[in-house]
Amino acid sequence: MDLLPYDTRAGGGRLGPGPERYDTSTWHQFDICDTPWPFDDKSFDFAFCGQTLEDVRDPIAVCRELSRVARRGYVEVPSVWIECTFDVDVGPLTPRYPGYEKHRWLVFHEDDELLFVPKQVWLSLVEFVPAPVATTWRSDQRIWTTPVHWENEIRGRELAFSGQEQIIPLLRDYFGRFDYSPFQSARD
Repeated sequence: MDLLPYDTRAGGGRLGPGPERYDTSTWHQFDICDTPWPFDDKSFDFAFCGQTLEDVRDPIAVCRELSRVARRGYVEVPSVWIECTFDVDVGPLTPRYPGYEKHRWLVFHEDDELLFVPKQVWLSLVEFVPAPVATTWRSDQRIWTTPVHWENEIRGRELAFSGQEQIIPLLRDYFGRFDYSPFQSARD
């Protein structure tokens, strides 16, 4: 299922060598935030949603529909760490911006739930990941994503805040708890 038509598919629908995985009969052009999706309940054994939830207008609806149409699955989003690191996605219009400019959400994974926090422009005023730390760890791909395997249900909810005075302590707590030891041992 994709917002774009079949003819725009990247890589011709291939993942590695072998035949193309999709054809016009298996490609569903559909906005994933519109519900219900055009599939029956539990019609899939496994659903994959990679690098998508951070972009869409209603990730909670997408989580509900993933849970409805699949028995289990895998969701992957950019880590909060990378979304708060400066100069990840530098373009001519966004010097000194944290994370990826086009992303709408910071996504935390806690207690088997995805927590969505609106990504706001003022985040570019606060350096949560100090430049020396970012320089040292940014090349380690394990720190870039948050992988989530789920069964029966992928729960998600939005954390609503009235201002930065509420989000900043949440992010400072997150970075205060961040464990660099698995990455350090790989570097040694």
